Formats: sequence, C-alpha cells, structure tokens
Amino acid sequence: MVDILIRFLCLTTVVYGVSLLVPGMRLRSFKTAFSVSAVYGLLNFLLFKVLVFITFPLLILKWLTLGLFGVVLNAVLLLAADKLLDDFELDGFSSAFWAAVLISLANLLVAVFL
Repeated sequence: MVDILIRFLCLTTVVYGVSLLVPGMRLRSFKTAFSVSAVYGLLNFLLFKVLVFITFPLLILKWLTLGLFGVVLNAVLLLAADKLLDDFELDGFSSAFWAAVLISLANLLVAVFL
C-alpha cells in the first residue's frame, strides 16, 4: 500500500514537472496535478489493456517501433483525462504525445529505483 502511495506521489510530481516543460500542457494548480494523476492512473489501469487488445493488429508496430505505440496509447489516455478534468488542458495530440513520452520515461526511472 505504501508502495502505491509513493508511486502516486511520484506521478503527481512528474505530471506537475512535465506541465512546466511541455508548452501545450497546462495545470491550474499543484492540486490539479493530484487530480490528473488520479484520473490518468485510473484510466491507465482500466483502459490500457483494453486498448492494447482492441488495437492488437497494431501490436506488431509496438514491437517494430520499440514501444512507441504504447506511448501513443498513453497520449490518448492523457487526452481522455483532459476531457474529464476542467483544470487540465492539452493543446492537441502533439502536446499529449510529448507529455506521455516524458511521463513514461519518468515512470521507468521510478520503477527502476523503487
């Protein structure tokens, strides 16, 4: 349970940091980063496997592009979080894509060190 809480706090910090780096990503406050982390984490938990199953023919692309298609799916989940939250804004798919790249890299680092 503590591990989940630590990962959630790391994701919240990463989301806030990424919002400072990616020009098309805006958060109203640090509290919004908590909301984005919760919604994005929940969407990732509930929908990522379903999206992978639905896009199974494109799974080959995931292997050919070394996981880039997984980042595209994460960008779609970020766009869904954008639609669900009022205080979170993404300007388009390119902003969501670069945010997903940075969040994925940060999650990889968190997974290595935790």
